[in-house]
Amino acid sequence: MKGRAVRDKMDIMQNVAMIWARDLSAPVKAAIENLLGRPLQDDEQVSLRVYRRHEAPRDQARLEAVRRLEEHLDLMASKAKDVPPNEIESAIDEALEQVRPKRR
Repeated sequence: MKGRAVRDKMDIMQNVAMIWARDLSAPVKAAIENLLGRPLQDDEQVSLRVYRRHEAPRDQARLEAVRRLEEHLDLMASKAKDVPPNEIESAIDEALEQVRPKRR
């Protein structure tokens, strides 16, 4: 199973690209701007992920996925249970400012 996990991870890595808008060729930048419906700024990063079509999990597999997601969300919530709400809001605001700085 370990070998398959490595192959699966490699497949994922081959289907992900991240590049700064300033480094895109003119035709590629124009195509992305056309898809987005707006111009790209040089300080924006573009990420692209390619997925193969697949069926959604059903029955037991779906229930297991929901269980794992809820377990993960509960773990994340438990780590923040003693943090005052205003500190959480400040941390979110700070993170948003770092990834999406206000344009002046």
